[in-house]
Amino acid sequence: MNRKKEIAKHYTEENTIRLIAAQVVLWSAIAWRLESVIPAAILLIDFAIRAFTFLPSPLAMSAKFLVKAFNMKKQPVFIMPKKFAALLGFIFSFTAVLLFLLNEVFLAKIVLTVLAVCALLESLFKICLGCYVYNWAIVPFSKK
Repeated sequence: MNRKKEIAKHYTEENTIRLIAAQVVLWSAIAWRLESVIPAAILLIDFAIRAFTFLPSPLAMSAKFLVKAFNMKKQPVFIMPKKFAALLGFIFSFTAVLLFLLNEVFLAKIVLTVLAVCALLESLFKICLGCYVYNWAIVPFSKK
């Protein structure tokens, strides 16, 4: 593997991440408004793909399409904090799906609200709360 490809696999693109976050807000709002497990399950599947694989998820593919269509400037960011944030998103969406299935709609809405607020911060202000948790909780204990 050449050096560029090796470096590229450790980075992702900022505008893509922010557009994914905007879609997470949208899907969370749909699940919240419809009180439906289906949009929450869509989020769960998407977060699972992004957290546990390096395959493009449906939300990532649509975000990459928009970045390309609008000719947005590429801004690389380190991928590991973003993958950790996706893991947290997976946990939140899994919890929401489980709560919907247990008919705990009010609690599912609370979880979806927290998820949407975190995604809104990323989308609008480049504030990734999951990345902060990664830097506080994971980095100090990782091998140097």
